[in-house]
This record gives sequence, C-alpha cells and structure tokens, in this order.
Amino acid sequence: MGFLRTCLALTFVISIPVNSFGDWYILIPKAPPQERPLPKKTPPLPKLTPPKETKPYTVEVKKIFAPDFSIQTANLRKLTRKELEGKKTIFVFLNGLYTPISESILLALERFLKKKKNTVIVAVDINDSDFSILKKFKKSMGLKKVLLTADSYVYEQFKKKIKDLKVPSLIIIDRFGFIRYFADKITYENITTLDKELEKILKTLG
Repeated sequence: MGFLRTCLALTFVISIPVNSFGDWYILIPKAPPQERPLPKKTPPLPKLTPPKETKPYTVEVKKIFAPDFSIQTANLRKLTRKELEGKKTIFVFLNGLYTPISESILLALERFLKKKKNTVIVAVDINDSDFSILKKFKKSMGLKKVLLTADSYVYEQFKKKIKDLKVPSLIIIDRFGFIRYFADKITYENITTLDKELEKILKTLG
C-alpha cells in the first residue's frame, strides 16, 4: 500500500476525549480488496477535506497541537516547538541508526531538503544510548540538513497524541504548530516515492 494511505488529515477536530482516541482522528477508509485492487503505479494523493479557514487558526476551534518538546541535536543545539513556529516540520522516528531502513529514510529526506525551503526535518532515534554516536553517524552518512537526535521521551510525547504511532514513522506539523498528517509505519515501498508524496502534502499546508 502507498505511503499516503496511512496518512491522516487531522484538521479542525472539535474535541479530544481523554479515553476515546478514535473520536479525534480520521482514518482513511479501506475498501474491500475486490473493489480496490492494488495499483500498478504510485497511489495518488487522497482527496482532503478543505479547511474552513486556513490562517490564522482561531482559538475557538480545538485541534491536535504538537507536544511542547525540547530536544538536543547531534550538534548540541537545543530545539523547541516555539522555535519551529512559522515553519513546516517533519518528525521521523527511527529504531536505531545503523539499519538499512533507517539509512534509506534519512538519505531520502536529506535529498528532499536540498530542494525545499522553510521546512525542517527532525530525525529522532528512540534509543537514547545512540546519542553518543550521532555526530559520527551524521558524518558517515553525509547528513547536513536533517537534524538528528536520540530521545525516547520525545517519541513518547508524540505517542500520547498519536496512539497508533510506530517506528519507523513520520509526523507532519504545519507552521502553526498543529499535527496535520502522520504515517504510522514506513516501509521500503514508501521510501521510493517519499519525496514526491511529501511535496504534495506540504503544498496542502499552504
């Protein structure tokens, strides 16, 4: 299945009950296999419900706000949610660094950032013990634009917002600080079209 079929449009949620996760997110429905055969080409971007207003968000309407995170990058730079306001931000969560799928995802995201402006990508290794090798890993992989950290607590903060979040996974935050899309599981099949699909999604954020 394509990467975008696992994405969620998380706009204009009226309420977020504590014990009812299903009330505040919309899962793209799946048709029966006989009615929806697997496509031969890259799946198209699903039709999104247009927001009633794009900017600014009104305080009267509750939405899924990104957690108030504070991370330390490989270069020992402290990064907070407030610093990222005004920019589109992509968080990718990985289970380890020196794995084939982690390396493939990070290289794809690094290539994507070379042609994108006003977009930040933060890669979070959920293994805290890997923090000591972040600099070595970035240098060996040639990562210059992707911000890298190892912080399981940040992952847990986002998992409280997105219950079905797994690894490797991806979350897209708009420039106002609201979670708008997520992919609960990235596969090798997704990576081949990752740049094109991210481009389409970011355009919907304005």
